[in-house]
Amino acid sequence: MSTPALAMAHPVLEWIKYTPIGVFVRDSAWAFPTLQSLHFIGMTMLVGVVGAIDLRVLGVARGLPIHPLHKLLPVAFVGFGINLITGIFFFCHDPYVYAFNMSFRLKMLLIVVAGLNALWFQLGVFIDVDKWGPGIEASRLAKVISALSILIWFGVIMAGRFIAFIPSK
Repeated sequence: MSTPALAMAHPVLEWIKYTPIGVFVRDSAWAFPTLQSLHFIGMTMLVGVVGAIDLRVLGVARGLPIHPLHKLLPVAFVGFGINLITGIFFFCHDPYVYAFNMSFRLKMLLIVVAGLNALWFQLGVFIDVDKWGPGIEASRLAKVISALSILIWFGVIMAGRFIAFIPSK
């Protein structure tokens, strides 16, 4: 399907493409690489904190209490916020590239799954975080959830990288 036909079929995408954000990112020589750098920094903040917590739950550095790691979650939320904002800018840059790209769709699905997994962890096994001192072995359920978290976030990163290489359909 040609671009004019896509534009007629998807007026919302056409509107998004010509928002001030979309025009700014497309017309600026420095916007896209700056956004990519910020996206990488945000992902590092998010996955760094979540990964540290997940690895501790899985038994790495068992001598550390988990509560101080849990206090780093605001850093992860800031990283997620950076990624959300930069991701919106990327999408506005060329919504047709993203909206019809299977890697982008997979990435969005995995982010939702990661959020649900984190919610499961928070509500299911992390309620008594103050009791998780040094040397405490996490439950089998906590380890399963943490292992899934690591796998899901690796999937998010890989799907994100493939967006540039998998053509839109």
